[in-house]
Amino acid sequence: MGTSLGGTAFHVDGTTHAAQRFGPLKSILGAIHEVYANDEGTVAIGNRIEGLLSRVIALERSFDSRPSDVPERRRRDELRCEFERVEEQLRSLAEMPGTHTEEISGLLEDLREIIFDYQMPEQQKVHNQRRKDISPAEAAVINNFRSAQGAEYRHGNRGGCLKGTRGAVLDEIELWAKDFSKSPVYWLNGLAGTGKTTIAQTIAERLFADGRLGASFFCSRDFEDRRDLQLIFPTLAVQLARNYTGFRSVFVPLVQSDPGIAHESLYNQMRQLIIEPLQGSSISTVIVIDALDECKDEETSSAILSVLGRLISEVPEVKIFLTGRPESRVHTGFRLPLLKKATDVFVLHDAEPSVIAHDVRMFLKHSFLEMAGSRIDLDGWPRDEEIEGLCERAAGLFAYAVATVKFVGKRTSNPRKRLDLLLRSPESSEHEAKTRFKATTTLDLLYTSVLEEAFDLEDGPENDPNIRLVLGAMILAANPLSPSTIATLLGFDTGDVSPILSSAQSLLILRDDITSPVRPFHKSFPDFIMDPNRCTNQRFYISPPDYHRKILILCFDLMDRRLEKNMCKLPDGAANSDIGDLELRNRIERYIDPALRYACKSWHTHLADGRTKSDHTLEVTSALRRFLEKNFLFWLEVLSVLGVVKNAVDALQAAAGCLEESPTLDLANDCCRFVIGYSEIISTSAPHIYHSALVSTPKTSVVRKLYDSYAEPLMRVVHGIPAPWEPRHAGTRRHPNTELAVWSPCNKFIAISPYDTTKVHVLDSAILQQLQSLKFPWETSTHSHALIFSPNSRILTCSGGAVQGAFIVSWDLQTGGVLSAITRQGSGEQSESRITYSTDGKTIGVLHRFNLDTFISIYNVVSGIHMHDVYRGASKGQNSLADPPLHDIWTHGEFLRFATAERTTITFWEVDFTAGGTSTKVETLPVPDIFFDDCTSLIGGVPKFVADAKFLPALCRFAFVHFKSAHGVLVWDARDSKSLLHHTDVGSARRTSFSPDGRFFACSNGDRGIHLWKETSTGYVLHEDLIPSDGGSSPLLSPNGRSIIVFGRSTIQLWHITHSSISTQAPQRKEDFVLDFLPDESLAVVARQRDTVVTVLDLKSGVPRLTINTSMEVYGLRVVGNIVAVIGDGTVITWNLIGGNKVRMDVEDRVQTIDFSAQGGGSVTAASISFDFRHVAFLRQQGAGLLGRQLCVYSASGRRCADTFECDTLWFPPSGQNIWCAARNKAQSYTTTCLEPTIPAAGVEYLPPGCPWVPTRGYQVTNDGWIISGSGKRLLMLPPSWQSEATRRVWNGKYLGLVHGVLPGPVILELEP
Repeated sequence: MGTSLGGTAFHVDGTTHAAQRFGPLKSILGAIHEVYANDEGTVAIGNRIEGLLSRVIALERSFDSRPSDVPERRRRDELRCEFERVEEQLRSLAEMPGTHTEEISGLLEDLREIIFDYQMPEQQKVHNQRRKDISPAEAAVINNFRSAQGAEYRHGNRGGCLKGTRGAVLDEIELWAKDFSKSPVYWLNGLAGTGKTTIAQTIAERLFADGRLGASFFCSRDFEDRRDLQLIFPTLAVQLARNYTGFRSVFVPLVQSDPGIAHESLYNQMRQLIIEPLQGSSISTVIVIDALDECKDEETSSAILSVLGRLISEVPEVKIFLTGRPESRVHTGFRLPLLKKATDVFVLHDAEPSVIAHDVRMFLKHSFLEMAGSRIDLDGWPRDEEIEGLCERAAGLFAYAVATVKFVGKRTSNPRKRLDLLLRSPESSEHEAKTRFKATTTLDLLYTSVLEEAFDLEDGPENDPNIRLVLGAMILAANPLSPSTIATLLGFDTGDVSPILSSAQSLLILRDDITSPVRPFHKSFPDFIMDPNRCTNQRFYISPPDYHRKILILCFDLMDRRLEKNMCKLPDGAANSDIGDLELRNRIERYIDPALRYACKSWHTHLADGRTKSDHTLEVTSALRRFLEKNFLFWLEVLSVLGVVKNAVDALQAAAGCLEESPTLDLANDCCRFVIGYSEIISTSAPHIYHSALVSTPKTSVVRKLYDSYAEPLMRVVHGIPAPWEPRHAGTRRHPNTELAVWSPCNKFIAISPYDTTKVHVLDSAILQQLQSLKFPWETSTHSHALIFSPNSRILTCSGGAVQGAFIVSWDLQTGGVLSAITRQGSGEQSESRITYSTDGKTIGVLHRFNLDTFISIYNVVSGIHMHDVYRGASKGQNSLADPPLHDIWTHGEFLRFATAERTTITFWEVDFTAGGTSTKVETLPVPDIFFDDCTSLIGGVPKFVADAKFLPALCRFAFVHFKSAHGVLVWDARDSKSLLHHTDVGSARRTSFSPDGRFFACSNGDRGIHLWKETSTGYVLHEDLIPSDGGSSPLLSPNGRSIIVFGRSTIQLWHITHSSISTQAPQRKEDFVLDFLPDESLAVVARQRDTVVTVLDLKSGVPRLTINTSMEVYGLRVVGNIVAVIGDGTVITWNLIGGNKVRMDVEDRVQTIDFSAQGGGSVTAASISFDFRHVAFLRQQGAGLLGRQLCVYSASGRRCADTFECDTLWFPPSGQNIWCAARNKAQSYTTTCLEPTIPAAGVEYLPPGCPWVPTRGYQVTNDGWIISGSGKRLLMLPPSWQSEATRRVWNGKYLGLVHGVLPGPVILELEP
C-alpha cells in the first residue's frame, strides 16, 4: 500500500528496520492512511496530516541512533501505549460514516503532542552533550563575544500556543520549514495582539524538538540589547556556534582574528558571522527571529531585511522565520525586490474570522476550566454565553483574551465578580482599537475596568499620585526595571511599590522575585495609559512629559546621594581592561546597584522625552546644574566602566539643547567639550579621568576649576597645557593618512578614505566617532579619487583605481553591504574621477579620466548596470588636437552637467540623466589668464602647476591654488568675470573647499593651518585662522556651512565656524619648536623656529626663568653644560643660561671657520650642531614638498649635501662621527665627512642610547597613546592632540618633551614627580 500526500510519500508495507523494531510506528501510519482515504473531510486538514507524517517518519529514523537501554525501553513502552490509544480511536472514526474532521484533527494534535513529549528530553540530551563538546578555549571565545542576553526562545516566561489552537498557521509554517524547495524566508505578519510571539515560541519549541532549530532571537523593545539591531546576528552566531561543531570551527578563529566584528555593519556581520560559517559547515537549519518591529530601526526599510534580501540565497539549506507587525519600514523591507521573491507571507489578522474566534474560544475555555479546577464554588462556571460574550469583545485579539484571564484569575479576587464586572462594562468607546472583525471592539474599556477594580476609590485617592508614579516609571523607563529598582529610583520602600504592581499584575509581566524586571504584558497597555483620549479616567492617565520630568529629577537625586569618586575601587593607573571582564562585572554589581546604573545611563532620555516649551522649569535647570557641578566626573566613571561613554555626549548635547543662554548652558557646553576632547581616555580608563584627562584640561575650563582638587597626576605636566579651550575646536580623532573626506547632505555623517586602503569609514559628525567600516569587495588596496553620499544620505559611493582597474563601489549604509561594484577599463591608468548623483538618487554620473582618454558614464547605483556614455574624448596627452579636456561634472535639476576647458574659456554642457542622447551646450564663459604663462598648459581641464582646483556650480565660481606663491590662491566669479579673492601669502597651500552656498571658502596653508574667508559685497575677506594639530591638512566645509573638518596625516578634526565677526588679525604663523634640556634636568630651552626669542623654562615651576632675544631667526639649538648654542641661517651664537649673557667660546671660534655662503635652496626645517662644535647641520625642504628633504652639513672643510627621506629632526651623537635624521617611525644615520648612509632608513629601534628620541629609564610610549613606566604602570594617556604623527618626542632623564608646531608650545612632562 502506497499513498502520496502533498510532498510526503509514505509506504506502510515498506517501513524501515526501525519501524519493524517498533511496531506501533507501522500501525499508526496505517491508521493515518485509513482515515485519510475514508474520510473526505480530512482534505481540509491535509497540511496537518502531511506535517504529522513527516514527524512520524523522522521519529522512525531516529530510533537507530538511540541506545536501547532500560530507560529508553521504558519510554518506548509509554510511547507504544499512547500510539495504540490514538490508533484505536482513528480506526474507529475511519469506520464511521460521514466526516469527522474536528475529531480527527484533535487526535492528530494528540499524536503530535505525544511525539513532541518524547522528543524534547532526547533533544535536550543532545543539546547538553553539544555544550560538553565545546573545549574550554572555544567556550571562552564564544562566551566573551558580544551578544544579547535572554533573547533565545528558552528564556523568559513566554508560553506556546494552547493545544488545538492556531492549527492552520502552525501546520503551514512546519511544512515550509521542512521543504527546502520553498522560499527561504517566512514572514508571519500580524497586528498587535494577534498572537505572533506565541506562535513563534511554539514553532521554535517544535523545531528544537525535531533537532532543526539553529538559533532564535526574540526581539523586545523593553530590553536595550534585545532591541539593538547590531546584536541580532552576533547573538544568532553564538547560538549556532554552540549547536554545530562545523560552524564553531569557522566562527571561533574568525572572532579570535577580528574581535571587533560584532561592531561591524549589519552586512559584514551577516556575511562573516552567519553566511561564511554556514557555507563552511554545510548545515541545514532554521533560524527564528520574533518581533522584528520592536528593534530600533530608523530606516524606511528594515536594515535586517535589506541584508537578508542580499545574502539569504547564498545558504540554500538555511531558512529564516520572522514575525512582526506590518509597520511601514518592515512592510517596505519585505517588498525589496531581492527579498520579495524569496519570502512566503502569512497575514495573521487576515485569517478566517471563524477560525480565529474558535481559537480564542478554546483558549478562554481551557484557561477558565483550569481556574475553576483550582478554586471552590466554581462548578459550572463560566457559562457558555459568558464565554461567547468575551469572544465577541475580543474580536480576534488574543491580547484581550490573555488580559481577561489574567484579570479574572487574580489569586486574591473572586473570579465570578471580576468576570461579571467585565461583561457589564460598555462594549465600545469613542476611541477604539479597531479590527477587521468588529469595529467597536476596544481594549480601552478592558484596561479601564481592570485599573478601576485594581485601585478602588475606597483605598483612598491620596495614593493615586504614587500609583501613577510607579506605573509611570515602569512604563517610561528606557529599559524594564525590577520592583526593587523602581523603589530605589523613586525613593520608596519596596513594600510600597510591590502592592501597587501586584494590584495591576493582570496587565503586567510580574514575577515573585522583586529583582526581576516588570513590564507591560502587551504593548497596547502603555499606548492606552499615555493617551488622554483613550485613558479617560484621570486617576490613571500618565502624561509622558510630566512623568519623564519627575523621573529625571529622581535620577538626579539618586545620583547625588550615591555617586562618589572611584566607585568601583579600581587601582591607580589601571585601564578598565586591566581588571578583566569578570572582575569588572563583579565590581559593578557590588558597587553600582541597578537603580544607579539606570540613572547614570538613561537620565537624559527623560530630559529629551519630557521636553515642552514650559517643561524645563527652574527645578530641572537647578538640578542639572547641581549634578554637573558636583557629580560630573563621578558620573563619567560609571559610564566608563559600563562601556557607554557615548551616552555622556548624548546627554550633554540634549541638556544644552534644552537650555537658554545662562551659566548652566556654559557649564553643560564645557562638560561636553571635556567628554568629546577626552572620550578615548574616559572610555579606556575610569582612573585616568583624574590621572590624564583632568590634568591636561585647560585651567580656564569650568570643569577644571570645579574639579581641580580631584586631579591625581601620575606624571606632572610641567608646561604646555593650553590656557583656554580653543573655542571653535569641537574634537579630534586619530585617523591616519586620510586622503578623501565628504559630508553627508544631512550633515550627520562624514565619510573618509585613507590613502591606499581596503576600507572606507563613516563617522558621526558630532563627535567623530566611527560608526562603520565599509569594505571593498576585494582584498587588494585601492586608491580613492572621489566620495559622495546619495541625496538622502543612505548610500555612499566611492570611485578610484585598484588592480582591477577603475572602480565605482556603492554601499547601503543601512546594512554596510555593497550595493554594486563596477569596474571600467580605459586607455592607460585612471588618474582622476568625479561622481554626481541624480536628484532621485537612483543613478550616478561618473567622470573617468585616464591617461589617454576621458569619458562620462551613467550607471544604475543599485544594480551597477552601465546605462550609457554621455561624453568621450581623447586626452591632451594623446593628441594636441583632442577634444577640450573635461573639468568637472555636477547635477542640475534632471540633467547631468559637465564642463570642458580651453586655455581661457570654459564651456558648460548638459544631458538628460536617464535618456542620454546628445549633450547640449549651455554657455561659454571666460576664465582669468593669471594662471597661464609660457610654461603652462591644460592638463585634464586644470592648468599645469595648479595644485588644486574647485568649482562651485551653483554660483559658477572657481578656486585655483598655484604652486608659484606669486600667483597664490584665486577665487573667480565666471558669471560676472571678476576676482573675489586673490591671496598670495599662502605658503604651501594645497587644498581648498567652498561651502555649498558660497558663503565661506577655506584653503589649507601647509603646516600653518587653515585660512577661512567669508563672502562680503566686495569679495572674500579673511574670517579666521584655524590651527589644526596635524600638518599637511585639508579642509572640508559642511553642507550647512556651520562646521569644517580638517584631515591630514594622522588626525581628523572638527571645528565650528563663528558667523558673527570677521578677523582683523594677521594670519597666525605656526612653526615647529626646538627643545633641549640641561644635563642636570633643572632647565629646558625652547624656541620657535624662525622666531628670534629663546625661552628658558624652570622645570620645577614650569614658568620661564629667562628670555633671550637672539636678533636672528632660530633654526636649532644645542645645550652643552650651561651654554646654549643657537643656530641661525649662517650664524651660531652662544649664551650663558645662568645669567643670560652672550658669551664667546671656542664654539664661535670654530664656527667662524665654517663657510655658510653656499646655503642651497629651500627652507630650513631643522638644524643641529655637533658636541665638538665642528659641524653644523641643516635640514632643508626642497621644492615646497615635491622633491623631499635635503641634509646639508657644514664644517671647516666645506659643505656636503645629501637627499634624505621626509625626516623632521637632526641629532649629533657625542662622538660627532655621524649624524642621525629621524621622523616618527623611521631613522637613518650618515657619516659627517661624506654623508654616506651608515645604515639604510630603518625603524627608530636602531637609534643609539642617549639619543633624545629614545625613551629613558625603561619608559615607553605605546601606539595607542599610553606612557608606561619601566614597571609597567600606566602613567598617562596622551590626548589625541599631543600624539599626532608629526609630534616629536624629546627624552631627557625623567622628562619628556612633545614638540609640535601647532601646540601653544612644547608639552613637557615630568615622568617621576
